[in-house]
Amino acid sequence: MFVGEYKYNLEEKGRLFIPVEFRRELAPDAQNTFVATQGQDECIAVYPLNIWKEVIEKELLNYPQDTPEQRWLVRHFTKPAKYLKIDSQGRINIPQRLSEYAKLNKEVMIVGALRRIELWHPDNYISGETEFTPSKPGIFPNLKL
Repeated sequence: MFVGEYKYNLEEKGRLFIPVEFRRELAPDAQNTFVATQGQDECIAVYPLNIWKEVIEKELLNYPQDTPEQRWLVRHFTKPAKYLKIDSQGRINIPQRLSEYAKLNKEVMIVGALRRIELWHPDNYISGETEFTPSKPGIFPNLKL
């Protein structure tokens, strides 16, 4: 599981270093490969290949596609998705389309979100943290921690 947050710089060629703590969490069947796509928020969602195949693809295949809205939701995740292999330096190459979606420029917040990693522009990440604090009434109604 991916936990923690890190701040790294996006290289000019679109390469981003993945923290060693996250790389250690990859299962062998992930084959040092991630699948990156648009997140539900203004971030990039990065899944290990095995999680993408075992969980995300199955969820999307079983998701009803009866309405235009439902079909667009599936496309939201699948259309921009790209396979990203970790290079020998521990980096992945962020596709320009995804980088633009998340408004990434130089600094990137790399955030562990259990089964996935999220890549954020620092300003968007900080504003989200401010808006959705655990002390806000009703924000986590069914979470028992």
